[in-house]
Amino acid sequence: MDPHTVGQVSPLATDTLGRKTAPRRLRTAEEKLRIVRETLVAGASVAEIARRHGVNANLLFSWRRQYEQGVLAERTRPPRAAKMLPVRIAAPSALPSMAAAPAIEIELSCGARVRVIGDVDAERLTAVLSALARR
Repeated sequence: MDPHTVGQVSPLATDTLGRKTAPRRLRTAEEKLRIVRETLVAGASVAEIARRHGVNANLLFSWRRQYEQGVLAERTRPPRAAKMLPVRIAAPSALPSMAAAPAIEIELSCGARVRVIGDVDAERLTAVLSALARR
């Protein structure tokens, strides 16, 4: 493994055409900063430095832009821990039971099933069943 990579490597991925792509290396802010500083030396070739570190030159230019904006910097303090928030569990609300509602299930000779739950107008049900029977 390249000495400039973090121990974490993402699983093998595919692009939009289904082709396998190489695992991505996750670089720390310190590594990015060190690589960017190499490009700031007079006469340095960004493309050559990118190849040497196994980084796309466009990505390296992006890191340089972040460096110039002051976004890419070494960590001076450890990341903050997650803050735990209090949680209150409420009593479950009473939901209407589907088993309590009257239901009819009709299987037609064509294999179609019609499930009627609750009160249904007989005239409408007759129209639906007639339409299904004609299919």
